[in-house]
Amino acid sequence: MGRMRGITYKLRTFAANSFIFENRKTKITMEANETLLQMKYARIIEQIAADLGIPNVDAMERFYNSRTFRLISQDIADLHCRSDRYLAEEVERESRHYNCIKEKALTIMPRRNHRNIIVILLLAMLALTGCTKSDRSEEAGRVTDEVKELMFKKPEQALARVDSAELAGVFSASDANLIRVNIYWNIGQKRMAAFYGEQALADSDVKRKSKTYYSALMLMVKWYEENGEYGKANEMADEILADAERDTSQMALTMRSSALTRKAECEIHTGHPDEAERLYLESIDILMKGMEHPKSYWEIDPLFYNILETSDFYLEHGKSEKALDLIAMGDTALARLERSPEVPDKVLQFRRNNVTISQAMVYAANGQRDKAETLYLKHRQTEGLSHTDIFVEGRYLAMTDRYDEAIRLYRQSDSIYRAAGGSLSSAYIKARMSLEYDALQKAGRTAEALALGNRIRLLSDSVRMQERQADMEQQKEIKRQEAEIIDKRHSLTLHRIILVAAILVCLLIAWLLWRSYKYNKVLAAKNRKLYEEIEQRRQEEQQKMVQLQATTEEQLSVEQQLYRRLCLLMDEQQPYTDVTLNRDSLARLLGTNAKYLEQAIRQCSKGETPGEFITRYRLEHVARLLKTTDDSIAIIGELAGIPSRVTLVRIFRNAYGMTPSEYRKI
Repeated sequence: MGRMRGITYKLRTFAANSFIFENRKTKITMEANETLLQMKYARIIEQIAADLGIPNVDAMERFYNSRTFRLISQDIADLHCRSDRYLAEEVERESRHYNCIKEKALTIMPRRNHRNIIVILLLAMLALTGCTKSDRSEEAGRVTDEVKELMFKKPEQALARVDSAELAGVFSASDANLIRVNIYWNIGQKRMAAFYGEQALADSDVKRKSKTYYSALMLMVKWYEENGEYGKANEMADEILADAERDTSQMALTMRSSALTRKAECEIHTGHPDEAERLYLESIDILMKGMEHPKSYWEIDPLFYNILETSDFYLEHGKSEKALDLIAMGDTALARLERSPEVPDKVLQFRRNNVTISQAMVYAANGQRDKAETLYLKHRQTEGLSHTDIFVEGRYLAMTDRYDEAIRLYRQSDSIYRAAGGSLSSAYIKARMSLEYDALQKAGRTAEALALGNRIRLLSDSVRMQERQADMEQQKEIKRQEAEIIDKRHSLTLHRIILVAAILVCLLIAWLLWRSYKYNKVLAAKNRKLYEEIEQRRQEEQQKMVQLQATTEEQLSVEQQLYRRLCLLMDEQQPYTDVTLNRDSLARLLGTNAKYLEQAIRQCSKGETPGEFITRYRLEHVARLLKTTDDSIAIIGELAGIPSRVTLVRIFRNAYGMTPSEYRKI
């Protein structure tokens, strides 16, 4: 009993808070004793909770939201006199019905929208795929050849072309940096070349074993050597040797030989002439054995450089007798160059001049003056000698103690170099002007030597200032480039994040579409089942009406007779299509009292109100029009007496568990 009183107290509190059901303002007037009703409500709620296995609070909410409670509270059909079990089962039936409606009331996404979104996703994925790099090796090769042509004549245009190719994706960042190394080195901006070389080599994606890669790497070795960083130079040269050791191509042989030559020069600077000699000879031996039949003059050209460098090494370190062995190697290299296909005459003559004057200097150092002089005169008779050829002739004359002639050739070489636009550098002053100074002193021309010495000192100071200024400008440019590289990396990171996010969003949308498709498939099946249930109920109602019409009036009650007349009126005249139709107007059409009409409807149609009865006929008319016409939902609503589309959708969903659009698709 105490439990009953507790539930009764909750019910009274619940009712006192003006609970409104389904947004309908219902005036509750109970003719039965209110206390007895509250106790009956408590028993019904307990019965519902026990049947459904839910808490009393949930059962109470279901009961007070039910149509059964509304009918009892309005004292209609004496429902409060029915048993607790009967009323509880009615509430449970309504609860199952409305749960089914809620589950099936979700809007189905049109298949057309599905197709449109899938097309958009495919286009987005194609756009993302377009962001990936394609194979553009042929285009990269064409641009590389174009840059090589511009490199010596118009280096600024060559750099601009590399920048645009990198921006267009033809070159990767590392490949572009390798090409910049060669360009900047050729125009004398060695610090810039070193900067881009370090950037390229730091990239794990750099294309190794390419000609551009090894060329840039060799320039980096030379840069470290010139700056006294012999450890770094040797380390990088060893890296080239390790890579080339596993490769048998002509380019790999050339790189191995060049790396050995660079290591030899580092050994000279660190005071290891014997090791330098071994490396020089090994570099020559590699090319002598591997370049017997060169396919291009560029393949054999490094052999000349190694032979000439080794000859100079022997002459400078007092080992001139060993240089005699290199004369035959020089002749062999020339013979192989002549056999190479498509050798330009200018290149062939240039190397002949190099070998001829070098052999003359070797013979002169070994006291074989006749052979030396013959070669020297042969060299002098060559037309179109460059300033370098003339300078080397001066060196030969100085070796043979003809200092005045040597001085004349030194000055002639310097004039040609200046006239061609050559710039003064510390290396030029040290390598050339110093030799002229030594020749002046040995020739006894002391005054000229002192004047040249002062000029060398002034030029050295001026050149060092210019080189320092150029170095500072290059450092500023390097800092600017570093800032740009950081910005590019940040931008690249941001773009990658956006790309990943876009892919994830596309995958998420695809997953949601798949889930929606699966759900809609299940929902369509449920709607189909619900439609079949609706049709079955309609057929049952029709059979019931047929039976009612077939029954004689003597067997029918007054309410049943009135209800039969009402159904006949609704079927034949369709008064429900009038939006103003209500209980009173319907009673007038039948020539009866509104109260009698309401009692007849409640007794014969499972407790429906006149309004619900009219709405049922209107919705059945809407359902027929949805299946038999192509009219819009708004027009169908007006034809059925429901002018508001929103109202039609709401009451149609409440009655059939789906929207009019979904019903039409079934």
